Amino acid sequence: MKQSHVRLERIIPNELLCLLTAKQCGIDVPETTIIDMGSGKDEDILLVSERFDRRFSESPAFANELPMPLRLHQEDFAQALGIAASRKYESGDRHLAKMFALLRTHSSQPIEDQLKLWDRIVFNYLIGNTDGHLKNYSLLYSEDLKTVRLAPAYDVIHTIGYKGMTHEMSFAIGNATQIEDVTRDSFRMAAKEAGLGERMALNRLDEMIKRFRPTLNSAAETLIHQGVKEIGALKAAILDAGSERNLSTT
Repeated sequence: MKQSHVRLERIIPNELLCLLTAKQCGIDVPETTIIDMGSGKDEDILLVSERFDRRFSESPAFANELPMPLRLHQEDFAQALGIAASRKYESGDRHLAKMFALLRTHSSQPIEDQLKLWDRIVFNYLIGNTDGHLKNYSLLYSEDLKTVRLAPAYDVIHTIGYKGMTHEMSFAIGNATQIEDVTRDSFRMAAKEAGLGERMALNRLDEMIKRFRPTLNSAAETLIHQGVKEIGALKAAILDAGSERNLSTT
């Protein structure tokens, strides 16, 4: 459960819109909704997400006649890489390459999880999220700790539309550190750094770009129909950022 940010208005509908768009783009996200605790004002809105690090076993333990869920071990990328939380934002030490190397080494499905990670990096760029740092990506362990997978996406938010928010990426994409400097060549360089095939990576980039606006529009229409306020303005802010316009195939 997440409350509205004291400094950033509309952060809850912002995240809900971004998560629903991500889901419609094929990205794994937890089921999420909004609860209005009062007047409908920003400070009375809560974001409620299903815990993907909890699971009920076939024979659960009980407390006060209620089944107790298992707590699955979750480890964010900073923890898994032995990087201090204070260094979750890159400062020249090439986080992107380390993230893909981590999945190649530890994921139980390394190819699938690397492709999922690539899609999330592309999506975060497209929505204008410069806060996708190492602690916003995680590994999720199985109940017996024998398998490890990339956890569902979380903290997926459009950030650059807020006054005073940095346009510096949490980690470089190729040679670009500022979001407005990211180009198709930046992603081409990033694919090489990540150890991905260039043609495959750029094809997935193009597919995400193709789906992005239609899915954003669809997600916005769904939330407007549900009565979620400020969605139209948030969609416009994301589109005004126009991140995909730098990724021309020409």
